[in-house]
Amino acid sequence: MHRAKGAIEIDGVLAESAWDRADKAGPFVRSLDGKPASAATEARLLWDDDYLYVAFLAEDTNVSGTFFKDDEKLYTSNVVEIFLDPSGDGSHYDEIEVAPTNALFDASFAGGARQGMDLSWSSHAKHAVHVDGTLNDPRDVDRGWTVELAIPFASLTGMPKPRPQRGDRWKFNLYRLRQGPGQPGEGQAYSPPMRGDFHALDRFATMRFED
Repeated sequence: MHRAKGAIEIDGVLAESAWDRADKAGPFVRSLDGKPASAATEARLLWDDDYLYVAFLAEDTNVSGTFFKDDEKLYTSNVVEIFLDPSGDGSHYDEIEVAPTNALFDASFAGGARQGMDLSWSSHAKHAVHVDGTLNDPRDVDRGWTVELAIPFASLTGMPKPRPQRGDRWKFNLYRLRQGPGQPGEGQAYSPPMRGDFHALDRFATMRFED
């Protein structure tokens, strides 16, 4: 994963040249069986001294979102998600989700998969969504939606040190849910868990911090 060159404005538009050089994760596949997904999803990853930057590019002909407030049950509708395990041992990991409405859900876990959930934890992530089309209007044909996140290292649980250094490796995974009215009820993943649980820590991928 490359270091960001220059400032990145979190506005949902990947205008900075750093995003063009960012490592790409995807295309996502179906989470249950690893087969091709019904709509294309790709993520991009960057970092600097203070933030992990994550972008999701989600193809969707009818962009829709049910929730407009943070920490509602975004995982029951359309959403993209990142799971972060900085130490890589599953003892502490964090989950951050963003809906097409730009609502955010975050929670931390301690003691293993789905254990010790803390809904009061905040990632303090900067986040923005750009919809290429019209949100919640089925009368037109949309192209999709883009999410841009800046996640401060200082907020993450399970950090072995205050900030990552070149050569460090973290465990992580990336997901998308396409569910709700008019959606196929599909889970997508960068590294498919091959079962109906996104908290499959044994299936997480590895990110490596580079310059």
